[in-house]
Amino acid sequence: MLLQSIFTQRIIIILLVQVWPILLSSYLAYKILKRAKNRSTFILSSFFILISSAYFFATLSAFLLNTSLAYLFYIVGIYFFFFSHCFLTIFSWVLVKLADKSSFWKSCVIIILYGVISTYIFWIGFYFNGIMYDSSTNWIPTYSWFFLIFSWAILLIFLITPQIYFSFKLLKIFEGVILKQRINRFIISVFLEFIMVFSVFLYNTWVESQIYRTFYILVLPITSNIAAFLIYKSFGKELE
Repeated sequence: MLLQSIFTQRIIIILLVQVWPILLSSYLAYKILKRAKNRSTFILSSFFILISSAYFFATLSAFLLNTSLAYLFYIVGIYFFFFSHCFLTIFSWVLVKLADKSSFWKSCVIIILYGVISTYIFWIGFYFNGIMYDSSTNWIPTYSWFFLIFSWAILLIFLITPQIYFSFKLLKIFEGVILKQRINRFIISVFLEFIMVFSVFLYNTWVESQIYRTFYILVLPITSNIAAFLIYKSFGKELE
């Protein structure tokens, strides 16, 4: 079957799954910053900007196969991909601390902290061979199981757990039917994005499962696009 070919899957990912998020995320970031420029919009737009950058570097690496830059650009793209999702948790924290105008410097510290934590992509991915992407893998990104488990642990500890806490706080702080709807939409979309991170890392680790890889190609990119749109719809569209 067509989708049973890993090479064919690679072409589909490059042409459809990676290029479209670059355009969509860039557009949503532009719309958010066009509406207003403040701490909240900068943080939320950073998520879309980094997502766009992540897919740009991943796509660029695909066009530089058999060169020394292919691996470098790919691993930078994965770093941006993971780091971008940190901004969803940071944005949730900003919403909780919205009335605290003096917390700007705290936001910067938290961003730097998450940026440093996300560098595990380089340390584990490169120095411990967590990410293989060369002729030995037929230029198909392949992650080690150690890298997968470590990534899931980081995601659970530093993103999902804080996000659960902030989600409950947001539901208590914001009142009114409309605000509740926006909060619920935002929370659901954030966790959909986190599921996407889980799925991406599993996709590149469980390479022998054609059923899962086909399911990923057909379902997960659509889910991610819906989640991104819901994030924009919940706060990005009318964020002051």
